[in-house]
Amino acid sequence: MTHRWGYAPTIDGLARDLAGGSVPGHVLKAAIAPSSRIGLKEDFVYLAGFESLLRESQDRVIANRSTKGEAREIADAFVADLLRTCPVIDCVAVSGSVASGGYVPGDDIDFDLFVRDGAKYLTYALFLLLGLRVALRHRRGTQIRKVVCVNVIWTRGQVRPFVRTDESLAFELLHCDPVYGAPYFIDTIEKNPWIGTFFPQITSRPISDRTTPEPNRVGRLVAWVANHRRILRLAEGFGRVASFIVYTTAHWLRRNDLSAMQRLEFLRRVKYPYEFFQD
Repeated sequence: MTHRWGYAPTIDGLARDLAGGSVPGHVLKAAIAPSSRIGLKEDFVYLAGFESLLRESQDRVIANRSTKGEAREIADAFVADLLRTCPVIDCVAVSGSVASGGYVPGDDIDFDLFVRDGAKYLTYALFLLLGLRVALRHRRGTQIRKVVCVNVIWTRGQVRPFVRTDESLAFELLHCDPVYGAPYFIDTIEKNPWIGTFFPQITSRPISDRTTPEPNRVGRLVAWVANHRRILRLAEGFGRVASFIVYTTAHWLRRNDLSAMQRLEFLRRVKYPYEFFQD
C-alpha cells in the first residue's frame, strides 16, 4: 500500500501501521529477514522491484527532522484560522507527508476535513481563500506556491456509514492525525467497524485535540448561514461554482505536465467517489 503512494516505510512505521494490527518492530524485522520478496536496508522496507523508492524515502525522513516541526506550526496556525472562519467543520485531520513524518520543504501540507451536510463546497471555497493567504504569507520573493491542500472533504452523510469499505480508505483514515474534532473522528471510526478489520490499532492511537476557537466576523456569518437552509443552499451553490473554477484552472495550467496529470488521474481513482465534483 505504501509503495502505491510512492514511498518505502521504515521498519518501525510499517510495524505500527501493519494490516491486522501493530507488532513490535523487532518482531516484524525477524519475520521478514528470510523473505526473498521483501528487502530491508537501513531500516527501510521495500518489495523486490521497488528499490528505487529507498533513496527518496530516506531523504524525506532526514529532511523532515531538519525542519524541526515548521510544517506543523504552519498547519496549526492555518487550522486555527480555518476554524474561526468556517464553524461548520466537525473535524480537521492532518494527513500526507506531515502526518507520516516524511515532509520535505516544498511539499503541500495536506488536510482531510469532515463537515456538516450541505456545506462541502462552501468549506472548500473558504479553504482555498485562506490557503491563498497562507501562500502569499510564505512566498519567496515573487514566487508563490501552494502551501496547504485539502485532500478530501467528507460530509456527515458520507461517513456514517462510508459508502466504501475497502483497505485503501481504511489506510487513508489510519494516516489521518486529527488536530480538531478528535471525538467526532473516533465516533466515526466506531460507527464503521469494518475499518478495524483492516487496522484494529486505529482506535488505540494517542490523539490530541484543540478547543473550538471563537469565530471571527466571517465565521459568525457562516454560522448564521448554516442555520438557514435556503440561504445555505445558495451559499453552497456559489461555493461549488467558485471552487470548481479554481480547481479546473489549476489543473488546466498544469495540463502539459505529464506526471501531474497522471497523479491527478490516480487520485481521482483512489478517492472515488469522494474526490471533488464526483458527487
